[in-house]
Amino acid sequence: MVAGRYRLGAVIGRGGMGVVWQARDELLSRDVAVKEMIWPPSLTDHERQAACRRATREAQVAARLNHRNVVRVFDIVESGGCPWIVMELLPYRSLLDVIEDEGPLAPAEAATVGLQILAALRAAHSEGIVHRDVKPANILIGPGNRVVLTDFGIAWAADSTAATTAGLVLGSPSYIAPERARDGHSGAPGDLWGLGASLYTAVEGHPPFERANALASITAVITDELAPATHSGPLWPVLSGLLRKDPDRRLDAAETERLLRGVGAAPAYVVGPPEPAPRRSQGSLAAAVGSAALLVLAAGGTAVGLGLARSQNQPPTPTPAVVAPTSAPSTPPRRPAPAPARRPARAQSSRRRGQEPRAPPTSPQDRSRKRRMVTGIPSRPSRPRATATTIRTRQDQGAGLRREYCASHEYSTEPGGRCEDRV
Repeated sequence: MVAGRYRLGAVIGRGGMGVVWQARDELLSRDVAVKEMIWPPSLTDHERQAACRRATREAQVAARLNHRNVVRVFDIVESGGCPWIVMELLPYRSLLDVIEDEGPLAPAEAATVGLQILAALRAAHSEGIVHRDVKPANILIGPGNRVVLTDFGIAWAADSTAATTAGLVLGSPSYIAPERARDGHSGAPGDLWGLGASLYTAVEGHPPFERANALASITAVITDELAPATHSGPLWPVLSGLLRKDPDRRLDAAETERLLRGVGAAPAYVVGPPEPAPRRSQGSLAAAVGSAALLVLAAGGTAVGLGLARSQNQPPTPTPAVVAPTSAPSTPPRRPAPAPARRPARAQSSRRRGQEPRAPPTSPQDRSRKRRMVTGIPSRPSRPRATATTIRTRQDQGAGLRREYCASHEYSTEPGGRCEDRV
């Protein structure tokens, strides 16, 4: 029991500056979270007392915040000479737990988290409060896409005269701002650095300057260049702008919000290099365009023929169809007509060579004989021309047939009669 009111339960969180307990408020009958402040053993008694007084003032400042994305501070009590901070209990997973359980976030999801944490920081900075320990373990992810910034245990008022303890640097080495690692002082730009480092961890799965130990990590924060985030995609301008070592060149809150909203509105980012489009060979393209299939149905069987155009200059070679045998005798295949003979090129004029001109054929028989010699097909006999005598003979024969037809059907054979009209 703490302060005769808060009954401690299970430990739900542990960090470098304290332990968070799930507790029961016996006076108001509600569940709360109670943080026990634990100081480094290297502190003297005087430094420990100064740290307790400072933590009490900082908790009083944090209790002024009332924001959806900031955990609420209900009370602060002293027990055993150290402050205990009573906060809102949120049974949410931290961003660190989400990364460890489900892997890194997509850039758009990380941007959504970053916008809500940025809103919490702007609310705190407007009240003169600096968090100083923004990291994935202090970012809670709840239902309905609610993101909450918690653990203002080492926050301090910007106008406080007791900002830090001499020789003591508070915070997580992998997320501490360079200016704070050098001289122990940081303001609102230091919180934006922590936001950038947290978003870097969200998309890459590890902090940007994490090394083998705390001292190496702090040294890397101060001296090493930022390693490219290979999975950040459109989030990279935000990360590189927030993780600038010079706080005067670091992105401010307004520009950070603008860039984060642009990441959320960008198309979905696919992790990994895009696969090259397959190249279609010219042979497959020509086969797809020039090939055709023909389906022929015959009595008692099916014939299938496939034709391919060999070239644009050569005529297609006819492919005989395969016909299934039937009971009816099959007709002999038609003899293909021979290709027409190419017309010989016109000979050069014999007059230019000083030779006698060659006499052309003088009769139809000569032309027919030449046609048979070239094509091998006998020429059709010529039809005699009709003369006036043959025309009159055919007219008389037609009139006689009409009269015979009318007489056999008992029609009148007189000119203009019924038979003449019908026939």
